[in-house]
Amino acid sequence: MATGADLLLNNIRRKVIKKFRKRLLTSTSRPDQTAETSSIMETELKTKSVKDLKAILKSFNVSAVGCVEKSDLVKRVAEAQKAAKKEKASGKPFTETISGFKCISMQTDEKPEILIYVFHGFGANAENLADIGSELIKKGKVGSKKVRVVCVNAPLQMHQDSYAWWPLDMQELMTKMFTLGPVHLFKGNKPKEMKSTVSKVEALIAEDLKNFELKMSNVVLTGFSQGSWLATHLGLSMKEAPKGLVIYSGAMYCEEWAAMAKERKGLPVLQFHGTQDIVLPFQQAKILNETLKGAGLQISFHTFAGGHTISPDAIPLTDKFLLSLLK
Repeated sequence: MATGADLLLNNIRRKVIKKFRKRLLTSTSRPDQTAETSSIMETELKTKSVKDLKAILKSFNVSAVGCVEKSDLVKRVAEAQKAAKKEKASGKPFTETISGFKCISMQTDEKPEILIYVFHGFGANAENLADIGSELIKKGKVGSKKVRVVCVNAPLQMHQDSYAWWPLDMQELMTKMFTLGPVHLFKGNKPKEMKSTVSKVEALIAEDLKNFELKMSNVVLTGFSQGSWLATHLGLSMKEAPKGLVIYSGAMYCEEWAAMAKERKGLPVLQFHGTQDIVLPFQQAKILNETLKGAGLQISFHTFAGGHTISPDAIPLTDKFLLSLLK
């Protein structure tokens, strides 16, 4: 019967194996470093016990049958790593956890050159916008480039499969809408959870940038509704500017954005909003557009006769926008 100490050691071993497996999958190198990096990885694998090597193989869903010597296990783990990295670079969606966030990701190359983060709306989840990444990679011209799309799941669970980036007092917002009008909808203090979420998402981006040896100039931030507020805030508040910003059904959520935007002169922005949106009134989109444009950002504003949604032409226009950033 396993003792408490045994269970603790097994738990630690599982965490170490999980962390090592992630290193195997996220390790990147320049073409001239491939052989050297592979050699380093194999050297590190040789330091693992037979039990740990078998556990790593199991995490890859690969059998250890036929491995007689430890060297056989090392070779099979290395092969499994190579196959897994190739599969991840096929453009197909896969799930992963980055800095504590559950994500649905897809990429076209083991070493992408542009990272696109997609943030869903209030009450939705990462799956809700995963089709954006799939459409861009499968049907868009940007799919022929070295890109990585990460659809991030918000941290605050509201109900089953329903999440938010920070809480919203819907009753208060409705009251403001009817008493103050749409222009003043977001006046006032913001939930304390917003600051926490922003910091955590910054950590997620930092982890990805480190893993792929990239900079903020390789990042495009994208979001819908509340997710667009997060993307906009990150794009204006982070120490370094992203490569671009895509706003689907956004709003002038924070008054301080007006001052912050002046430090982002020239930042390329693509904005979409339905003229019949009753969730986030079109007036809010206009205020945001005028604020960013007035601060000198290069913003392209596309409107459509529709409600709180992403229009059919948004994806091809996003694809064209992304391609322009890669030139």
